[in-house]
Amino acid sequence: MREAEAQVQNVSKIGRLGELFLQKGLLTPEQIDQVAQLQKEKKLRFGDAALALGYLTQAQLDQALGEQFGYSTKSLINGSAAPSLKFFYFPFSKEAEEIRRLRSELLLKFSAQEKIKLAMVSAASGDGKSYMAASLAIALSQVGKRTLLIDADLRGGSLHEYFSLGKPDGLSSVLAGRIGLSDAFIQLMPNLHLLPAGPQPPNPLEILRAPRIRELLESCSDQFDAFVIDTHAASKASDAQMVAHQTGSVLLLARTDHTYIDELRQTKADMLAAGVEVLGTIYNQHEDDGASGLAPFSWMFRLVSRMFRRKN
Repeated sequence: MREAEAQVQNVSKIGRLGELFLQKGLLTPEQIDQVAQLQKEKKLRFGDAALALGYLTQAQLDQALGEQFGYSTKSLINGSAAPSLKFFYFPFSKEAEEIRRLRSELLLKFSAQEKIKLAMVSAASGDGKSYMAASLAIALSQVGKRTLLIDADLRGGSLHEYFSLGKPDGLSSVLAGRIGLSDAFIQLMPNLHLLPAGPQPPNPLEILRAPRIRELLESCSDQFDAFVIDTHAASKASDAQMVAHQTGSVLLLARTDHTYIDELRQTKADMLAAGVEVLGTIYNQHEDDGASGLAPFSWMFRLVSRMFRRKN
């Protein structure tokens, strides 16, 4: 008993991070003592000392820091986050920093507006658009924005798969009048709700026609501060243009060495023709690392081109 109490006292001297690793079984009391010794000798942070000794990986450290500072949690109110959602599990990774940078630019852009409303649009499928929509919605919710993530891809929406929610009713069911809007919301986090796509209808474009999406957003405007809307690939149907027209703002997403520049230009032209403000273009790169999740690779977003239009 005395030995156990002594271990707890020693850990408390290291801090909550050391205690967290001990509870997770990632470090032994002996290893924590060695980390503490190196930390004192080299004047390092606890995590840096553990990395230097090879006791932890950067991924393990990032996840623990996220839990310690409240950025991340392994559990959702409903469902569970897919392992591929790096922003959720590794909030201190380089990818997460880029998404937070994008979030900051959006908050500045919409600072004079009452609500944040934007659609995520890409020319082709497989560009990481849905992944980015989910990550950005989580990021907005973490700064206190009551966020609604909407899957408006009625031809093959997959946002529910990122949260292991089965095949729930959703947007298509609401627009068809089969269920009420509030019944379709799925709460994921304290400030984050999802409106999934729902069953695939035979007439997606007709169901999404104006002003149905606009009226839907207005009907729940008092409940949310931000709306992030995923869409179908713009080069395959006019759904994205229809949704964006009712949203007013879009972020274009392109995948390096994958998206054809002519398709991207045409998508932008189509958005402008619909009276939509194109906030910017996100070019993303990916690393084929065989990670588990919804795709055989993990996305690494790099905002190498941010073309936000600012009014002088």
